[in-house]
Amino acid sequence: MKTLGSLMLLAILVWGCSKSTSPAATEAAFSKYEDSEGKSVFREKCGKCHRYKLPETHTASSWPGIVDKMARKAKLSDDQKAAVLAFVTKHAKAS
Repeated sequence: MKTLGSLMLLAILVWGCSKSTSPAATEAAFSKYEDSEGKSVFREKCGKCHRYKLPETHTASSWPGIVDKMARKAKLSDDQKAAVLAFVTKHAKAS
């Protein structure tokens, strides 16, 4: 049982240290994007529950599924969801 608990703790630590951005680095990273509704909503809503994944961490083709799934959890309106999707796909990494 101790082994299972240790493995679970290790998995949580590894997951927590995944490719996310620290708050200080996030501020600098977001300054490179022009101001938009999508940027504002993304920063305001997406950082409440977890660290940000910058737009270039995913391809434009993968963002729609991610935004669709997360928009429900973040309780985004259709307009907010569309703005976030436009923002992240515009700045997504090349496929």
